[in-house]
Amino acid sequence: MKISIQYILVSLCLVLPYLGTSQSIKVYFNQSVNNSISTATDAQTSAFLDDTIVAFIDQSLVSLDVAVWDNGSTKIVNAINAAYSRGVQVRYITSSNSTNTALSSLNPAISVLERNSGLTNNVMHNKFIIVDNQQLLTGSMNFGNGSMFDDYNNIVLIADPTLSQAYTSEFNEMWGTTLPAPNLTNSKFGPDKTDNTPHSFTVAGSPIQSYFSPTDNTTARIVDAINSADYTLDIALFTFIHNDIGDAVIAAKERGVYVRCIIENTSYLGSEYNSLVNAGIAAYSHQSVPFDFHHKYCIIDAFYGNSDPLVVTGSYNWTNSAEEEYDENILMIHNQMIAQQYTEEFVQRFVEMGGNGLNEEFSTNHYIYPNPSNGKFIIDLPNINIDKIEIYDLLGNFIFETEIAQPMYDVNLKVNDGVYICRYSKLNQLVSSEKIIIRNE
Repeated sequence: MKISIQYILVSLCLVLPYLGTSQSIKVYFNQSVNNSISTATDAQTSAFLDDTIVAFIDQSLVSLDVAVWDNGSTKIVNAINAAYSRGVQVRYITSSNSTNTALSSLNPAISVLERNSGLTNNVMHNKFIIVDNQQLLTGSMNFGNGSMFDDYNNIVLIADPTLSQAYTSEFNEMWGTTLPAPNLTNSKFGPDKTDNTPHSFTVAGSPIQSYFSPTDNTTARIVDAINSADYTLDIALFTFIHNDIGDAVIAAKERGVYVRCIIENTSYLGSEYNSLVNAGIAAYSHQSVPFDFHHKYCIIDAFYGNSDPLVVTGSYNWTNSAEEEYDENILMIHNQMIAQQYTEEFVQRFVEMGGNGLNEEFSTNHYIYPNPSNGKFIIDLPNINIDKIEIYDLLGNFIFETEIAQPMYDVNLKVNDGVYICRYSKLNQLVSSEKIIIRNE
């Protein structure tokens, strides 16, 4: 394979800025976001994520592995063809039950492997690209025009060789070999695969976990993540029908976590939507809204830095099929800035659905004075209706609780110097929260 020096220099100009620490994890949304939600970061949105994907593919020098359920983008296929023409090894996996309207333009010399969905409709449902075993692109978005331009989706780009190589190992298991052409004898999909990739990584100081289904007990990992929520849980899903995850979400709400959900397919048999609503969770159906809410993410404790803020995202719908049969991928990204970027997208959608947006949980209202204090302070709540006050430290340890019937309450808190969280609730539903700083004299 011959690669020109000019091409290498051009590619390095594209890659080097992306490899900087602040850019090692980069998230994009294809619809509008609300950048006022976080003062620390701004979510990035683009109506032309096909161009972002093409630019990502254009960086490939040696290898390009694509595992995507559907591809209707001639622009992306042309970029893949161009990579092959300049000597890049290209391998492509998809699923037989997808339309893949653009693949007719793929260079016939490029090997394509389809998972045979058969009568049981088992699906290779991944959406990821690996460039040179160094960079990864994944998320909820297929490459059809509707998915990229109309439906609601996200993609995440991560520059990290160790994580990328784990995805390459998953690709090779489906491909059946490390070679350019697939080995149909060794190729494995669905439950025939094994749990053979590492799961824990650190990218630019941020812990990340990676899981593939149906081999890696992905549902249990999602349940563990939900169980880690101390304050907030925002859920954005195309389909949600897995009872174990539904039970974990309801349990989170019952222990005081503020939970919000948006779900597309609420009429699917076994949907958790009604159970969530009946549990008092602020859940909205997107089913009657134009275009699909195709996300598969949740955000945990985005604005609570000492409570492990994280995002779960990828191709994995919260369904039994995703857990037991389909080929899927998820990432758990422990990074507060990334979590707040996803929250900026979620809140925009939540408001559009009729939700209260910030819903006081992230409000800038102040009810405590003096603040800072020496432990003696007044909570003045003239405009919100609550029946209980709770105070926790930043690790989530319980400090103080009282029921309240009047709008003003005197507190004498005997604790060490530090920052604490005062939470106001009504009928065990979190209404608002505020930080109190204690400085003993």
